[in-house]
Order: sequence, then structure tokens, then C-alpha cells
Amino acid sequence: MEINTLIGIDTKDILNVFNESFSDYFIPFQLTEEQLNSKMLADKVHLNLSVGVFEDKKLIAFILHGFDKINNEKIVYNGGTGVIPKKRGLGLTKQMYNFILPVLKEKGINKSFLEVISKNTPAIKSYKKSGYKIERELNCYKGEIVISNLNNNLEIYKLQDYDWILMQSFWDITPTWQNSNNVVDQLKNTNISLGAYIKNQLVGYIIYNPNNKRLQQIAIDKNFRQRKIASTLMSKLIEDYGQTCSIINVDKSSKSVDAFLQKIGFKINLEQLEMKLQLDKTNANEVSKKCA
Repeated sequence: MEINTLIGIDTKDILNVFNESFSDYFIPFQLTEEQLNSKMLADKVHLNLSVGVFEDKKLIAFILHGFDKINNEKIVYNGGTGVIPKKRGLGLTKQMYNFILPVLKEKGINKSFLEVISKNTPAIKSYKKSGYKIERELNCYKGEIVISNLNNNLEIYKLQDYDWILMQSFWDITPTWQNSNNVVDQLKNTNISLGAYIKNQLVGYIIYNPNNKRLQQIAIDKNFRQRKIASTLMSKLIEDYGQTCSIINVDKSSKSVDAFLQKIGFKINLEQLEMKLQLDKTNANEVSKKCA
């Protein structure tokens, strides 16, 4: 077996191993090549920071790493770890980390994030052995949305630009990587972004990805809560794009967000953990030794 970065590897080869790896997952799923390309774009995947295991020059396992610079820190995001079923139990995930961590260190990466299903005990143990620590608990939702009460005093317009300083002031929780500002900015031309206004003042917004029918962000000005603004934004959304919708990786600590989502028809369909690996000069060496 050989371990190397994924530079020069065809997307179709990654797709085949991705789909085989997730064919018997907790929630089995398959992607088309277009969907994988979209995911890799949204996750900001860099193949020179990603890693694979090859047997007879054929890819059998992978870690896809996205990259971004956030608050002057270089961050990588594990957008997917997969090992084909017949090659599990050989410690390939640890071996891939043993290979890629020195590469990340050389590139000056400060932190690495990932999400893992809460019930996936073997994966959690493997990540902990690689130096990851649990950062927070997350809920994923899916449902048929039903809205009964609206605020008819709102003006709803498409957002032309994102005023993140203002919009972030509405937040109770910080989005995970796939719903972060940097990712949302990259998808701006395909996402649907709506703002709710009272007397020309932005008091709430919603950002929705129509390609995967997934809500990425929704937030209301703290001074305008309990006025059916979120419900009205959701109503406008489902009016144009249908009632079926999902949201992934919502911080479980926000009871108010959970209550609202379940009230309008969302149900929790998956629980995940966000895990973080702190990479500095000392820690990276210690983690590499653990993986060896």
C-alpha cells in the first residue's frame, strides 16, 4: 500500500471510493459526480492537503481536507473520511493522519475541524487517538415545513450583499464550517438569500441552498424576536422552493433555535459531534507520534 496526497487524482476515482465507503454508513448515501464537485467546492477542498491510500495504484481510502484562513488562522476542515468496507480494520485512517499531519504542519495550519456521527464510536476513538477533542454537540434536521402565523408588516427582499458585521450581531450560535460565512460567500451566486426589513432596517435574514434543499443560515435581530420574522422568512422560502427542507450541524446548546425548528416541522434526524485538532509546532509532533 502507498499513502500520498490526492494531487492529480481524478474526481471520478474519488467519487467511486466515496460512494463505496458510505454505502453501508449509518445513513447510507451516494453522490453523483456533480454533487461531489459541488461539495468539494463548498468545502473548499484542496487536494494537496488531502490524502489517500492506494493499493496497486487504486484508491481505497481518503481524507478530503478543505482549507481557509479565518481570523488570521489557517484552518483545515475534514470534509469526508472514507475507507472501502473490505479494507476496514487495518488502521488506514490513523496511517493517513500520520502522513498528512506533518504536511499540514509544514503549511502552517493552526487547527483542523471535523464532524462525526455521535453513535459512530469506532470513528470517534480513532479521531481521539489522532489528537482530536470534542468541541460541541450538533443536531441535524429534516422536515416538511408548515407555517401558520406571519408578520404582514415586513418587507422581504433578496439580499444583494452580505453585511456580516450586522448579520453576525443577530447570531446566538456560530455556524460550523459548511454553514460558515466563508462557505456561504463562495455559494452566493447559487444560494437564495432573503432579508426581512422594518422601515428599511434589516431585522432578519435567511440563506438557502436550492441545490440540496438545505438551509444554511437563519438569524433574527435580538431586538426584534418573537415577532414571527423567522416564520415569515421560512414561509416565503417554502412558497418558492417547496416544504421539504433540511439543516445540518446546528449547535445543540441553542434551545431557542431547536424549539423554533421543531415548532415549524423540522425533526432531528441525526446527531453529530464537532471535533477539533489544535496544530502548533509542539502538538503536531506529539500527534504524529500517536498516529505512528
